[in-house]
Amino acid sequence: MWDLLKDFWLLFGRLFPFPVEPGLRKVGDPDRSSPVLVTCNFELTVREVLSTLKRDGIDAWLLVAPTKGVNAWCAGGAGDFTADTVISIIKTSGISKLVDHRRLILPQLAANGINIWDLRDRTDWRPRFGPAHIKDLKAYLERNKTLTERKHRLVDFSVKDRFVMGTNLGFNVCLLLILPLLATSYWIPSLWWKSLLLMFPLSVACSLLVFWLPGKVGVQKGLSLGLIVAAIFVVWAHFFGGMTPWALIAWVGWILLVSAFVGYDMPSWSPLWRQDLKELLLGVNNTHVEVVPDKCITCHMCDVVCPTGVFGRNPETNKYEVVNLDACEACGACIENCPTDAIVNNFREGVCSCPTCFIIDGVSSVKSKLDQQKNSKLPII
Repeated sequence: MWDLLKDFWLLFGRLFPFPVEPGLRKVGDPDRSSPVLVTCNFELTVREVLSTLKRDGIDAWLLVAPTKGVNAWCAGGAGDFTADTVISIIKTSGISKLVDHRRLILPQLAANGINIWDLRDRTDWRPRFGPAHIKDLKAYLERNKTLTERKHRLVDFSVKDRFVMGTNLGFNVCLLLILPLLATSYWIPSLWWKSLLLMFPLSVACSLLVFWLPGKVGVQKGLSLGLIVAAIFVVWAHFFGGMTPWALIAWVGWILLVSAFVGYDMPSWSPLWRQDLKELLLGVNNTHVEVVPDKCITCHMCDVVCPTGVFGRNPETNKYEVVNLDACEACGACIENCPTDAIVNNFREGVCSCPTCFIIDGVSSVKSKLDQQKNSKLPII
């Protein structure tokens, strides 16, 4: 029952951390040669990793790192899943005494926060990034090679993932706008609950249909969905609604406005698109990233950590270069792990401009200030 309640909450509330106790987990019957894996302490991730390892019959040691209850991708981007985090769990878990080897498999989607070279220099472990999805770990281990297959390094956005992210987007949008809507209920009493009934289905639909809606990802796709929904609403109102022309125009405008907002916020819940103001509002490609050939040492790391296949090797120069700029979603993993600073970009700092990350950053900033005041024994204002 408790797991069912947690699953129900995570269907809607992934905006909020859901931690489990960090530490060492034994999976199956691991011995001194069994693989050592690292993951975040987000409850759903830990449960999925343990379930998959047991299903695939993999005996392993699992280090659950303290990432404040946030998933690997977001924790890495927020600076909560770093080389320091991994080092701390290595030391506190005592894993060094339980295995004879020093091979450490990291989640690839934490590469935006974990610098693998720094981790190697500061420990006697030899870390490497595994596949993007835990479901591919068995194939990765069976290959017994240092690098994952390219297809296992790329993230996808399946129908199931889009549905779950759509429910979270809908919950987030409703949470974000509930207070302004309640304030307007003084003048329009029914607007708040009718808007909630509108926003949640729009959010789920926008996420599910994102690959088929016309326009660029962001406001354009949101407006495309809004036009479809508005057209259906006009037909319904004509036959069954009995609305005045002005009321109909107002509701059509509101549907388009809400749809545009949902389209703007949707990429913040996806693993595929950059959350940049110009790109989300205007559909203009504002991403710049390139590899400086003279600095590239062909270490392959930019391609290993990129979850969307932006980089490829030039067969003539044997250097790596950008081959698919449109796929770049500015996670910063390549920059974090390039040992020679060969990647020029315009996105490493201040990447996200979406409402979701604005809220998260704002809450984190307030919490940080409160902690600082508490630690310095100053009065909290």
